[in-house]
Amino acid sequence: MTVVLGRIRAFERDLEQRLSTRTERCRFGTAYFHEGFPKRWDSNFVWTEPPLDGVDAEQLDADADDVLGRAGLAHRVIWVEDVAEGERLAPGFVDLGYEVDRDVVMVHVREPDRWTDERAEEVDVASARAMWYVSNLEEEEGMRADDARMLADFLDVLVERADGRFFGVRVDGDVVAGCQLMVLGGVAQVEDVVTLTAHRGQGFARAVVLAAVRAAREGGADLVYLGADDEDWPKQMYAKLGFDEAGRSYDFVRKPPDQRA
Repeated sequence: MTVVLGRIRAFERDLEQRLSTRTERCRFGTAYFHEGFPKRWDSNFVWTEPPLDGVDAEQLDADADDVLGRAGLAHRVIWVEDVAEGERLAPGFVDLGYEVDRDVVMVHVREPDRWTDERAEEVDVASARAMWYVSNLEEEEGMRADDARMLADFLDVLVERADGRFFGVRVDGDVVAGCQLMVLGGVAQVEDVVTLTAHRGQGFARAVVLAAVRAAREGGADLVYLGADDEDWPKQMYAKLGFDEAGRSYDFVRKPPDQRA
């Protein structure tokens, strides 16, 4: 593991500890929980820990069933930070009904093709919450309004426990695009970049990301990174903004029975 990736993983451990109400050791790693948000998958999951030599998907699934099941959770999320292990385990997880998310870690190392952050601004949590509520409804077909509200309400946890900040673009006073920023110990994460459907294609996403990058640098962060889906187009935009790939990881997700196709 490179020094840069090691710092990012340490940051993520610290952040998860701050954002969790409890943790529990399990056979192959650590389970993180936020008991106020049991239906938020990103707050209730198993982070596996190497080595996983000889461990198969069925064993990891059984471990997650035990620790997450005892907490009364219907979903399963298992995070594997080692790329080789994730690739090895992926077919087995697919056979067990899991979806496979291949994630890319990208670090800001170059000047962007052009700075456009003047189009964005730091926004208050109430304005951010309103935008993310709408985004949640748009992004997940069939999502219930109360679940979309619950996910948006987690922004308050980011503020209270990790000094989370939000950057957005306003149109007619309303935030229509945004991202989140967390900074801990010189490392900054730009997270959850979204643009409402009616406002896409206008460069708002790049503006909010660059505004967050500038704020992170001005706040003393010497390492700024974000995560991208390896199979989606935004990683190409992030490359234009000065981000290069530094590592990869895998999320294995099994939805609750009532949400499976």
